[in-house]
Amino acid sequence: MNKTPFIILSFIAFATIDAFSQGYETDFIRYLNEDGITYKDYTRVESVRSNSWHYIEKGKSPNQVFSFTSPREFKFQPLLDENYNRIQFEQGSFSLIREDTMRNELIFKNGIYTFQNDFSRSKDGYYGVSAAVTEGFKSFNYVWVFPDNFEVLNYECNREGSWKLIDNTLSFTAQHVNNLLFKISYKNRETLPLYLKNRNVILKDSIQVKNRAITISIWDDSQIDNDVISIKLNDEWIVKYLEAKAERISFKYMLTKPENFIILRADNIGKIPPNTTAVEIDDGLTKKIIVLNSDLGMSEAIKIDLNTE
Repeated sequence: MNKTPFIILSFIAFATIDAFSQGYETDFIRYLNEDGITYKDYTRVESVRSNSWHYIEKGKSPNQVFSFTSPREFKFQPLLDENYNRIQFEQGSFSLIREDTMRNELIFKNGIYTFQNDFSRSKDGYYGVSAAVTEGFKSFNYVWVFPDNFEVLNYECNREGSWKLIDNTLSFTAQHVNNLLFKISYKNRETLPLYLKNRNVILKDSIQVKNRAITISIWDDSQIDNDVISIKLNDEWIVKYLEAKAERISFKYMLTKPENFIILRADNIGKIPPNTTAVEIDDGLTKKIIVLNSDLGMSEAIKIDLNTE
């Protein structure tokens, strides 16, 4: 496991007792990508302290690590006796955005991803998600936002706090804590053939084809009213946020499953709801046109049966 601390937020306190007792509030939000390994992090720290710093991995420059910092101005401070360096802000509050990978913090076994942040200690004894000051975090919000293709299995922390899982957003909230260790497990969601988040999906029609290679053509076959649609075939969006026109748009697709499903999603309702889109499926031997309807609460679908015998 990588011995670089997962994240340490560190602050230099005022000399006055009032400022020291104020503490600070931190939001840490991780947006996980669909590969389950890479992510984009947003960190926000609110503090009344005079200055603060954030640690980065040894051998990397701030420009390599952070795509955004606020305030923009900071000092880079190499540390000789640690395996990380730091950047220092001339005020207590700051925010950061970084993109990275969790390859060194993930275990993948039997289809399950298990994340554990690093527990190795700095020379001052801090570890995990830490604030390198005695009082730790006054309040701490730790959030993971998972893409739709994952489901959350388990989550735990070594500190007392409140967990919530709403849809695919997992959050942990705690007060007056420090040195937090997290363990979060998740896996790829078993794809339901007729599933869209927050939509009812109705099977409209079906077609049987004999060739794996098919051509899918879509167009608005009724009055053009600025319908915006997306088309999903099995687990893949073959088109997203397309304004349907009278002219056909065609896509080539190679079927790999005996049962396949095309789902129409309305991204708006146009001037004349519902959205109406004609879909033609052609495998070179068989051709069929099916008109699908969709609104913001309902989608229609087509089943494609592949029979190569």
